[in-house]
Amino acid sequence: MNDILTIRYDITGCGTRDYVDIELVILNSKGNRIKQAYITGDLGSKVSCGFGKKIEWNMVKDSVLIDEEIEVQLKGTPHIPEIPLYTQPITKRVSRGNVIISSFFIPGLGQMKASGKGAYLIFSGVVYGAMGASIYYNSKSNKYYDDYLIASGTERDELYDKSVSTFNISQSLLYLEAGANLVNLVWSAVIPIKENTKRRMELSIGSTPQQGGYLLTAKWSF
Repeated sequence: MNDILTIRYDITGCGTRDYVDIELVILNSKGNRIKQAYITGDLGSKVSCGFGKKIEWNMVKDSVLIDEEIEVQLKGTPHIPEIPLYTQPITKRVSRGNVIISSFFIPGLGQMKASGKGAYLIFSGVVYGAMGASIYYNSKSNKYYDDYLIASGTERDELYDKSVSTFNISQSLLYLEAGANLVNLVWSAVIPIKENTKRRMELSIGSTPQQGGYLLTAKWSF
């Protein structure tokens, strides 16, 4: 097709089990590099040695005129696989005391630390939700009672009943909060603690086809 630039080449001087990193450089008439988005074929990292390699570039999709003067350069460097040089593993274990204290201040946090599962923070939702609702209903109960003191007749009796009813709801929510907190603390005291082994630091070396050299990589895991 007229809008496809086809580049054919061979990789010689190496074995069939060797690989080369291939970089395609295309320059316009001004010497500026043209980026290729619509390009496929034998290029990039780890191209096997041998004959009959092919690269196809859709110039039209990359908005390059067919009759534009361009210069094509093909660069190859021996592929060096990424080789781990150094790994330092660490084992992180949370103490039982840390689990209990964490759950005391933030319900469910200790269980999350022990198991690695964030679902245990539902204890926080139950405890703080019940506490907040209890405070709300207790406030309503006090308001009904204040209104009851200055009311008269049937309205006075209704306000008293509402005050008692909302107070009872407030107390029930308070018991729920206390019960959930108790379960939370007991659970934090008995839940199995999972050991988390992580790789703290990794060093590796690999090739960089764009730069024609080598790259030393360091990774930290937390």
